[in-house]
Amino acid sequence: MEPHDDLRARLAAERVRRRRDAAGEDLARLVGPRLAVTLLDDAARAAALQAEFLASHRAAEGQEWACVAQEWPAADVVALTDTVHRLARNLRPRAVWLLLPGHEPQAAGIDSDIVLDNPLGFAALGDHDVRLLDRDVPAGLWLARHPQGDVDATDARAGHADARADVHTWSLEVWGEPWLSATTRALRGVG
Repeated sequence: MEPHDDLRARLAAERVRRRRDAAGEDLARLVGPRLAVTLLDDAARAAALQAEFLASHRAAEGQEWACVAQEWPAADVVALTDTVHRLARNLRPRAVWLLLPGHEPQAAGIDSDIVLDNPLGFAALGDHDVRLLDRDVPAGLWLARHPQGDVDATDARAGHADARADVHTWSLEVWGEPWLSATTRALRGVG
């Protein structure tokens, strides 16, 4: 191994450690002092969980019966959170991996009800993206915020109300049982 390669590897490992520490501090503030949730120390394991999440999502995405999806405009954030809260009540707590996306993904073992109780808070941890992978069955949840349309920068600088930078939609995708049944009932208003 070249000396430069060793230096690059050490710098990359340090960058991953710093990002994990910062994300861990954010996670600790979000869940509070009474709950100990820690991110995995193993970057390769976190990346493998992220790959498993994406693969299980792709497998379900092509099957109409295997994935439930719903979208909400930004103005309907109360309807979104109400639906997620009903989903949590219907599902009951499940052991999941909370996956924080990025170039160097992070993962933490947690109960689903903790995340689903505050979906927008957890979305803020992952760049407006919540990814949960069930630890016992091939199932998951993906809540994501998506920008919608172009915002005219000139209008935004001029302070026009219709040129908000926060124009977006939220999407929720769920696959695998018992997640599918719980979500279907939640979308019908049950729970």
